[in-house]
Amino acid sequence: MIIRALATRPARRRALAALCGLAGLLAAALPVAASAQAWPAKPIRMIVGYPPGGGTDTVARMLAQQLSLEIKQPVVVENRAGASGTIATQQVVRAEPDGYTVLFATASPLTGAPLTVKDLQYDPMNDLIPVTLVGGGPFILVANPAFPPNTLPELVAYARSRPGEVNYASPGIMTANFFFSEQLNMDAGIKTMHVPYRGSAALLNDVIAGQVQYTLDTPGTTLTFIRNGKLKALAIFSEKRLDRAPEIPTAKEAGYPNLVGGSWYGLLVPKGTPPQIVDGLYKATKSALSSAEVRTAMEGRDVMVQGTSPDEFSRFLHAEFKRWQDVTQKLGISPQ
Repeated sequence: MIIRALATRPARRRALAALCGLAGLLAAALPVAASAQAWPAKPIRMIVGYPPGGGTDTVARMLAQQLSLEIKQPVVVENRAGASGTIATQQVVRAEPDGYTVLFATASPLTGAPLTVKDLQYDPMNDLIPVTLVGGGPFILVANPAFPPNTLPELVAYARSRPGEVNYASPGIMTANFFFSEQLNMDAGIKTMHVPYRGSAALLNDVIAGQVQYTLDTPGTTLTFIRNGKLKALAIFSEKRLDRAPEIPTAKEAGYPNLVGGSWYGLLVPKGTPPQIVDGLYKATKSALSSAEVRTAMEGRDVMVQGTSPDEFSRFLHAEFKRWQDVTQKLGISPQ
């Protein structure tokens, strides 16, 4: 009897240790499950990587206001401007994955920075969870009124006859503005010189002043200048002509089917955020984007509302990254 009892003691110890370990795992999981079920129980911070009053900030605040009504908690926009959105992105990557810090991002920190910035402190494809593609708008190719070409085909012919003499401006090499400009160069077989700027305001001022010849920007930013004659539009990078400006032909009409796209906005959260919270945030955001108030406000800025699922947004991000990766490889651009 004594021998049998001694023989069973190690087995009992192992069983007890296993039970204690399981209890510990369950105890650790309870706070996460409880927080996911209670979400949202306090205000949410929406981090925007651009200054107050700009286009991205304006769209973010439109969404935040309606989202607050949907979740019955304040959604507070916090501007962390700098480095084309990478500072804000890094802040969100390092935040607690509890659903109370979300990133309102553009293409630059997610698909541009990984291809152009050396030693980037985050991996957007792995350190963030996509929630939804909020929406976006096409680029318009605008030029100084004194610039001789008046259409995209004329610009191509003009640049082809003057290789390296024509210049264009962009907010930097990690932006979609730059990538689409270089896509045009490759598709048309032309070479134009890139003039980088720190932001759109100074850039547009110099195009208007004739310091640079053309640029790409959104309808919400350019249409006022086009209407008052300070800029002229050569083409719009969309599937069809814009309802508010049907006189502007598409690049596709001119024979450039790759030149469809522009700026876009997406919502993301830190890696490790519970799936229940991601789903709840997605559903609340989709409902907010479906409201007449938000749609009207965004359409007024020529932002086409999307509200895609997390999986759809993830596929979109990977496709965009691959698209611009191909461009950088062809141009010989490496992270700097």
